[in-house]
Amino acid sequence: MATNRSQRKNLDEMLHREEIANRKKHWVRCVTACNSKCLFCLDADTPRNVYLEEAVVKADLRKGIEEKGADKVIISGGEASLHPLFPEFIRYAKEIGYDRVQTVTNGTQYADKAFYERVVDAGLGEITYSLHGNTPKLHDYLTQTPGCFNKLMKALIRSVRDPRMITSVDVVINKQNVGVLDKIVELAISVGVTEFDLLHVIPQSNAYRNRDEMFYDVREYLPILQKVFRLNRHPRFYVWTNRFPVSYLEGLEDLIQDPHKMLDEVNGRRFQVRRYLDEGKPLDCREKERCQHCFIEPFCNTVDNTLQAQHENTWDTWWVDGIEAARSVSVPLPFGCNRVGFSVASASSINELEFPPGIGLVVRPDSADLPPEPIRRNTEMVAYTAEQLAAWTPLNDLRIRVELNQDTARWMVNHRDQIAARLQTTHIVQPSHEKMLAAVDNDVRDPATFFETLRLPIRVSGLPACMTPWATLTEDPADLDAGLFDPATGRLQIRPLARHHIAKKYRGKSVRCADCRVNDRCEGIHINMIRDQGLRQAQPLVEGEWADEAHRQLVARWPEAPVRVHHGRKPHAASPSLPGFDQPDAAPADPLAVIARELAKKAARRKAQREAMRQKMKASS
Repeated sequence: MATNRSQRKNLDEMLHREEIANRKKHWVRCVTACNSKCLFCLDADTPRNVYLEEAVVKADLRKGIEEKGADKVIISGGEASLHPLFPEFIRYAKEIGYDRVQTVTNGTQYADKAFYERVVDAGLGEITYSLHGNTPKLHDYLTQTPGCFNKLMKALIRSVRDPRMITSVDVVINKQNVGVLDKIVELAISVGVTEFDLLHVIPQSNAYRNRDEMFYDVREYLPILQKVFRLNRHPRFYVWTNRFPVSYLEGLEDLIQDPHKMLDEVNGRRFQVRRYLDEGKPLDCREKERCQHCFIEPFCNTVDNTLQAQHENTWDTWWVDGIEAARSVSVPLPFGCNRVGFSVASASSINELEFPPGIGLVVRPDSADLPPEPIRRNTEMVAYTAEQLAAWTPLNDLRIRVELNQDTARWMVNHRDQIAARLQTTHIVQPSHEKMLAAVDNDVRDPATFFETLRLPIRVSGLPACMTPWATLTEDPADLDAGLFDPATGRLQIRPLARHHIAKKYRGKSVRCADCRVNDRCEGIHINMIRDQGLRQAQPLVEGEWADEAHRQLVARWPEAPVRVHHGRKPHAASPSLPGFDQPDAAPADPLAVIARELAKKAARRKAQREAMRQKMKASS
């Protein structure tokens, strides 16, 4: 009983953390200048020393309110506090409706009490200080800024003691400080800090240039890392991981970063992603040696898989929003699709839909109702309730896609003979979920036991082989969501594509999976199933009858193991537009790059004018 209460408490805490992580917030950059030169800086390749104009920053602040409905804004840089109008931006953010204004800082400006009071009076309510060492020597070395540690600690102590301020600390974990991570956290706790954001170093900009000093073997330092991570078990403390590899968090799955963080990561690279989609030019960071360390590599792989299926016309089902949208679909369908998919309250009227011969349907109804007459076309029904299975399974010619959940699993176990009689027309699909609560409410507890009990060679997708013993391993349905495309331009949209990755394609593995015979042909477990049920579900297939059979099936499917971005996969050409739409001439330019070019031109003109003046004065003398 105590164990059940503990599990419920952990689940409630994870859901609470997910709610916090998914609060609608907006990041606004006001400056790229910084008074530190961190060895791991991710922004060093961004045009430097750009102070965005007041109108630009305020427009971005309004965008968060008007377009995203955000109630929290993070004003960032570079070092945002360097902008002369920083207090004004804070004040404006509060005036237009933000409930909370936060910043992330190296702390140097806030050591000045007058500056601190000015920004707090303006409305700053949350500060995250970047503390990377437990001693001045280590911190100042990593920031390449003498005296930075002492100023930061002065500001941090002032902030912690201020009841008006929410104060936290972030640490970029790297080869230089991972061995003393516990000491860094202890130092922060000693002055009153209770919330920590622990960032795993990633291969961008300075961090990649200094990779020999920055990157470390996580396995070597797991005892220290886990010691710090377990601080989150204490009711007084909050510990967040940021970009930390999922595979190393077995037993600490509550600390897996909310997958929606991927939206912020992708948004930070949106101009490069847009350039890849529109021009076929890969992200600047796309290098095999980098990608194997990168948090967004899984997203890049999803993008590549999407583009490849577009170019090869291997999509199967064009999925639209409801039956009315299905009625207005025009043919031919895009990118190889030969079926239209949609959800509907009842499938009783689907025979009324008219499409040319060869166009089929995939229908996900809420009820078990079917048309009074036999379904006339190539149709697959999606079942997600026991009632639907009971009504449809006797119709042997009807193709059924079964969404695996607790309800459908119970029915299939209790009616195994009926399922066994229609193996050729049934496909079990493990759904993925954008939010963890949906995984908690719906997913089968211990899928491997379910398939062991069913013990049928039924077609299955969405789960790794170790969790589907005796099944026939097959591909995920090739459903292409119409919502991924901009209806005005016919182009793939970045944010919907990132959400699609989170909801459908974001998977992870345990470090133990390296021992599995089919590891190189396995995508892993969906991220929210991992967060809910843990990485312990992954049981490497090393030897035995099912290990042999799973290996045989997957090698037959992929004689050569699939190549991912971190293997050095070659980038694709630009994404094709939907039929009837033109390809873009070029992707939009990064405004920061445009501003930097203009500043460089102005600087060059001023330099030329000064030189001309010197020459004139020299000539006149």
